[in-house]
Amino acid sequence: MIYLHASRRLAAAFIPVDLLFGLYLLASSGGIDGPFICYSLSGLFLLKRHTTWKHYYPITLVYLLLLPIIVGLLEEEALPRYLREHAVYVIYVVIFYGVIMAVHMNARNMNAHFRSLAHIYTSAGLEPHSDLQIIVRQTEAALSKLLGGRDVWICANASDNGHEPEQSWMHTYFANCLRNNPAAGTKAYIRLPSPVGELTPLYLRKLQMPDETDYGWLLINTDEHELSQLQMTYVQLILRKFMSDYDVINQVNAIRTRAVAAERDYIAQDIHDGIAQELFFLSVQLFQLKNAVQKDSPSQALPILAELETKVKESHRNIRKFIVDLKGEKRRFNLRDAIENMLNRMTANSGVTLVFRSNGWVAQEKIEIEEALYHFIEESVNNVMKHAEAKRLQVTLEVTSVQWTVLVSDDGKGMDWGQTELTGKLGIAGMTNRIKALNGSVNIHSQVAEGTTITAAIPRERSMAYV
Repeated sequence: MIYLHASRRLAAAFIPVDLLFGLYLLASSGGIDGPFICYSLSGLFLLKRHTTWKHYYPITLVYLLLLPIIVGLLEEEALPRYLREHAVYVIYVVIFYGVIMAVHMNARNMNAHFRSLAHIYTSAGLEPHSDLQIIVRQTEAALSKLLGGRDVWICANASDNGHEPEQSWMHTYFANCLRNNPAAGTKAYIRLPSPVGELTPLYLRKLQMPDETDYGWLLINTDEHELSQLQMTYVQLILRKFMSDYDVINQVNAIRTRAVAAERDYIAQDIHDGIAQELFFLSVQLFQLKNAVQKDSPSQALPILAELETKVKESHRNIRKFIVDLKGEKRRFNLRDAIENMLNRMTANSGVTLVFRSNGWVAQEKIEIEEALYHFIEESVNNVMKHAEAKRLQVTLEVTSVQWTVLVSDDGKGMDWGQTELTGKLGIAGMTNRIKALNGSVNIHSQVAEGTTITAAIPRERSMAYV
């Protein structure tokens, strides 16, 4: 009947009808030990589809207890006599519940295994990490969940250069025990003393690279024969994912090491071909200058001095370029972000309200201008934090196709000194000179109790990009 109807609700409604029909057949064909008892019990199997095991057992028990009573009443026989005449019914009931309990236990085991397989499938979809410890923790958690909460440790061995891997003290303890007392074979059941001296039963499996190089151990807190064959299969599946990730990490680290070595070789070659040659040239020029001065020949000394100055400037620019390349900061952060981070750091927990505005954007700028702007703002804000006693600080950075403009304004106590004296006392004379060296200008306006405003402007080269 169930297969004749698409709706489960309609099918469930037909089950009582089917059971009543089976009851009628039993009453009409020899009672509860007649040939239709199997048909009547089969209707109870269909009932399981629409209820849980918790409710299924009491429902079927009530039905099977009522069945001989109802059939006996229909046949107009006393219940004790009817049961004695149909004692084989008890055997049918026992067989029925034996089959039901076997199905129940197998269903529970199958559901548990399906959940385990689903967990393995979802853990296989986790994004790979470059951090080995994250992968170790994920794998340990997955194995522990699959094995019913057992303790699991993945202990890494020391590297070829003797470097001890980063891991917990418990992992390190077991790793040291296994190094001092190596187990025979790649798989074994062993007992290791815990940190408190108790022997801990463990399942051990060596972790090996494709070339059979050992790189660690898997330890599961279990005694022999406690893990089923299916659970051991799950362990194998999880370990395959871990070993694959471990191999990827090793390859990435090897590529990174080669890249760092290549970068160092490149920089060393540049230094050798550039700065080292220039310094050698400078030493030769200095030797010639010394001889010219000793001979009291100013006409020969001046060209040498001019050439020395040019070479020193070139060497300075090259060294600064190498520093920028090594730091990599200019590639990772633009000027606006660097200034904003610096301002947030300087005003944090100071009680000063910061207002930072940035207008305009450039795709490229000379590093000398960027450094001058950065350090000028840094020095100006440092003066505000130290001397102004301000509650509010405003910093504006603006760039156009013509120039850079910086404004640093505060509502502090201000000063009544002149601009020249103010510049010297506040310690920004060096920054002012640096901006003027870039054909820029600095203006300082300050009055007592009205705060201070510092404005700087630096012209841009027309060849530089502007957006």
